[in-house]
Amino acid sequence: MQVSELANRYARAIFDLASQAGNQDRVLEELRTLQVLFDKEQVISEFLSSPLNRPEEREKALAAALKSSGVCEETLAFVLLLAQKGRIALFDQIVEAVKSQSDIAHGVTRGMVRSASVLTPDDRKRIEDIVSRFTKKQVILTYKEDPSVIGGLIAEVGTFSFDDTLTSHLRRLKDEMMRRVQ
Repeated sequence: MQVSELANRYARAIFDLASQAGNQDRVLEELRTLQVLFDKEQVISEFLSSPLNRPEEREKALAAALKSSGVCEETLAFVLLLAQKGRIALFDQIVEAVKSQSDIAHGVTRGMVRSASVLTPDDRKRIEDIVSRFTKKQVILTYKEDPSVIGGLIAEVGTFSFDDTLTSHLRRLKDEMMRRVQ
C-alpha cells in the first residue's frame, strides 16, 4: 500500500505519543481493530468521511462510541483528532505507517515469498531463518503461490530480493557459458 507523507506524519505523531506513554503496542492493536471495524461497517466509514457531516458531528459520534469501548486515551484522542481534521479517509494509510514504525522499533522486517507450490512449515521456517540471518532482523513473511515461478522461489524483503528460481539459475548458467565462449 502506498502511504502518503501526510499519513506518515500522523503515524509518527501517534507512535511517538504512544511510545512516551509506553502504549505503542496497545495503540497499534486498537488502531488495527478500528480499521477492521471501519472496513466491515461501511455505514460508519461513510458517516465519518462524508463532507455532509460537520466535523463536530463526526467527533461527537466517535467520542460516544469509543469512550465505552475501552480504548486508551492516546487512541481516543488521535481518532477524534482525525475526525475533527477530516482525515479519516487516511486511516488505512496511517495504520499501515504505524505498523511500519512499530516494525522498525521492534527490529522486524516484512516480506513476501512467491513459489510455484505451497511450502511446508519446515520450508517456511528454513526460509525465515536464512532471510533473518541475512538481514539481521526478525522476519515476518507472507507466502503466495505464483504459477509464473518455475521451480524454486522468490523472496522480496525490504529492498532485498532473493531469486532462487529455476529461471534465474538457467539465466546465470547461460551468462556464464557466454562469458567462457568469448
